[in-house]
Amino acid sequence: MKLSIITPYHDTLKYFKELAKVLIPQLNNEVEWIIVDDGSNEVTLDILNAKVIHLKENSGNASIPRNIGLDNAEGEYIAFIDSDDLVVPNYIDIILNKINTSDFDYCYISWESKYGKRIIEDEPEKWNTCVWNCIYKKDLIGNKRFNPEFNIGEDKRFNDIVRKGKKENIKEILYFYNANRENSLTSSYRDGKIAFKKE
Repeated sequence: MKLSIITPYHDTLKYFKELAKVLIPQLNNEVEWIIVDDGSNEVTLDILNAKVIHLKENSGNASIPRNIGLDNAEGEYIAFIDSDDLVVPNYIDIILNKINTSDFDYCYISWESKYGKRIIEDEPEKWNTCVWNCIYKKDLIGNKRFNPEFNIGEDKRFNDIVRKGKKENIKEILYFYNANRENSLTSSYRDGKIAFKKE
């Protein structure tokens, strides 16, 4: 298995259906899609050509479902896609081509939101600390995991400890971030609905 794609899911069916329409046709025997249903009990996920893991209770953040995805991943490389975002129709082909033609420990991918395109020429802007803008070698991650004590900001802490070694970049837009979706963890933090555990 070359690539494992990990998606935490929680009550985002409207957006997730659009993601599935784009991603499912791209899957092949070198790629697995791991969907961790974080307490939604969404049985419609079970019809997909994916490895679906149902959690009985909502964990409250993306860390636990991502960690469960990592624990079950069989791919040599790991990618993360949020359930309310989208990718391009050749997302997997471009990533597999990069894996097959380059030697890297982690590789940034460029992305777009309603605010514009973000082409990562070298390093992302300091505020762009998400994990979905990067492909990680599984051996690089090893037994390192997301800290479940953080409701938001867990991506930065994860990246601070795993983004080491040889870096590559994919300058083509592969990912579409659904910025400011109502009721997302990020917007809830922005609007003061949840607390952010301070260091």
